[in-house]
Amino acid sequence: MQRKVLLSFSLVLGLGLGLLTDAASAQCANQSNGADVIVGDVSGCSTYGTVGSISAYSLGTTSCNIGNAELLWTANNTNHPVIGQNIYRLNDGRFQQIGQSWLKHGFTALQQNLCCPCQSSGTGARLGVGCSDPYGSGLNGQQSGLGPRSEVNAFTGAFLYPFGTQGQTGNAIYKRAQVERNDVDPASFPNALYYGEAQYVAPDDAAAGNGNNNVSWRRLNRPGSQTSGSFTLSTTGSTARMQPAVMAWQSVDPTVDVQIVDVPGEGRLWVASNCYQGAGGTFRYEYVVFNLNSHRSVRSFTVPIGGGAAVLNAGMSWPRSHSNEPYANTAWTAQNLGDRVEWSTDTFAANQNANAIRWGTTYSFWFESTNAPEAKVATLGLFRAGAAADPTTSVCGPVGGNPTPIVTNYCTANPNSLGLTGEITAQNIDMVARTMELAASNLPPNAFAYSIASFDQAFVQNPGGSTGALCLGGAIGRVVGGTILNTGGTGTLLEAVNLDSIPQPTGSVAVGAAEAWNFQYWHRDSVLGFSTSNFTNGVRVWFP
Repeated sequence: MQRKVLLSFSLVLGLGLGLLTDAASAQCANQSNGADVIVGDVSGCSTYGTVGSISAYSLGTTSCNIGNAELLWTANNTNHPVIGQNIYRLNDGRFQQIGQSWLKHGFTALQQNLCCPCQSSGTGARLGVGCSDPYGSGLNGQQSGLGPRSEVNAFTGAFLYPFGTQGQTGNAIYKRAQVERNDVDPASFPNALYYGEAQYVAPDDAAAGNGNNNVSWRRLNRPGSQTSGSFTLSTTGSTARMQPAVMAWQSVDPTVDVQIVDVPGEGRLWVASNCYQGAGGTFRYEYVVFNLNSHRSVRSFTVPIGGGAAVLNAGMSWPRSHSNEPYANTAWTAQNLGDRVEWSTDTFAANQNANAIRWGTTYSFWFESTNAPEAKVATLGLFRAGAAADPTTSVCGPVGGNPTPIVTNYCTANPNSLGLTGEITAQNIDMVARTMELAASNLPPNAFAYSIASFDQAFVQNPGGSTGALCLGGAIGRVVGGTILNTGGTGTLLEAVNLDSIPQPTGSVAVGAAEAWNFQYWHRDSVLGFSTSNFTNGVRVWFP
């Protein structure tokens, strides 16, 4: 803090520091009316220790006042900005907020010129027109100056002062951006991308109607090294100004649709969706809801679906409240209501501290379906009462119609004595008659064979001395109940399967709704005249 005060004194004398960027110049040419604070730069990332399974981080921020009035920055009262920090991960097409910090309370403003030519205020109690002020990651992680998010109304900019736990410190993760250590472990997520997001809330910025541009994001690098038991994160690339981190998802995958949703007379929400066919043949439906500054918050998210559409593996994730914030961390209830999928938490009347989507946080929702996507209109159910109705926005969702089975080959067979790889398929699936056919080709002629089935997939080379690869795992049963088939002169197989009687080690079971089963053929073979065995590849069948 002492160094910041000394620099502030030098800037009162007009010694503006920093560089003026071309992008910032464009922002400065059209100044907002009133004070307007933005995040000009996410400047760095500090990594702290790990307590239990949780690691802690803090992000550096440089604010810029791009308005035509000075921004209040007075210590020890309610006339200064507060600064929030968030951590995100993008992995396998899913964008999630994995951590959030408490809020750094501003105490003095330098008068630098990162974004615009600085007109110094001559005091640390106000950020001058066009001026910037740096708060390093260490300063933003200083526990004694971090206050609860729950005491802030981001739409009005109002907050309590003195703030709760002011001056208090704790262990390495207390109040800082908390992230499950496994969420940044390279062994668990080797191909993941990470992002840091920062947001300023200030009362005079909000009063001027300039609160919708106060958030920016930057890519975080994960080198794989560790600091005090935490995987290190550091900033890389440049800061994307005046947009939330959900835009990072779209920057990686342009098929992501992003919509701005304003609650009339209140705050702003951002909703992103992406719907596409996944590797297993089913369609993936991914959604993100970011609450920028709505005090009313969000308690439900509803996506319409076509009649008869299958809904599988519905889930959600959210950033955990911590360090004795009062908000619950209870998962929302996910329901398939026939014509819609809905996630919801308690109402405000039932629980004022329910796990609603509050300002500065991002919740992710998802499910799978056998039905292809089309345009839908989602509804965001608001948490607190107000005059405006629940807002809606366009997303993608599944079309109607009875779902059909999905047949997908997987696993790679080893060549047999013919130099060919045996191939299996499932065909003529009749869910009414409860029958199906399994067929195989490219097999040695006149060889004994039988089919096997399991819920689980695996890849085991040369099991029991075989020259093949077993593609099933877990409990494995013979589909034909021990009957041995013969490939005949054509080296092919065809058999009828009763879907109400799939043999398993503990007895036959019926295929249930929305279940996936895996099948494979074992067969006799020979290598250099010696008897052995081999397998086809595997086939996965999802039954509606």
